[in-house]
Amino acid sequence: MKLIPVFLLAAVTLQGAALNQPPKGFTALFNGKDLTGWWGLKTEDPAKWMALDKDAFAKKKADSLKDINEHWSVENGELVNDGHGLYMSTEKNYGDFELHIDYKTVAKADSGIYLRGIPQVQIWDYTKEGGKWNIGADKGSGGLWNNPKGDSG
Repeated sequence: MKLIPVFLLAAVTLQGAALNQPPKGFTALFNGKDLTGWWGLKTEDPAKWMALDKDAFAKKKADSLKDINEHWSVENGELVNDGHGLYMSTEKNYGDFELHIDYKTVAKADSGIYLRGIPQVQIWDYTKEGGKWNIGADKGSGGLWNNPKGDSG
């Protein structure tokens, strides 16, 4: 079985350390204090970067850590993005998993969580005022998006 990381898309804010108590049988991905356990990726085929030689992978990872430290931070125990940079991805690869999250967004938010690169669990402002009804926001958050027919996701 291939192990692929779990992606987080920019602007998703996870609850912090005080509430970072996963249900029984679950593992917390975010420690509520810092970016330990995370690195940055684009939405790309994980098989491509997993096939890199040791030196190329080390450079990719070092570059990604520089990027996430520039664009991601922890504020009040919450993971925060400035709207730019790479997406957060777990350093640890997971096989089969069940993802349980708490999130909060702001008005007009358009965010999500990429699972193994593709598809994306869409998280956005689903109100008419959010301005994204023309692309499906009226259907709410939590649906799979960016999952073209024939993709492995």
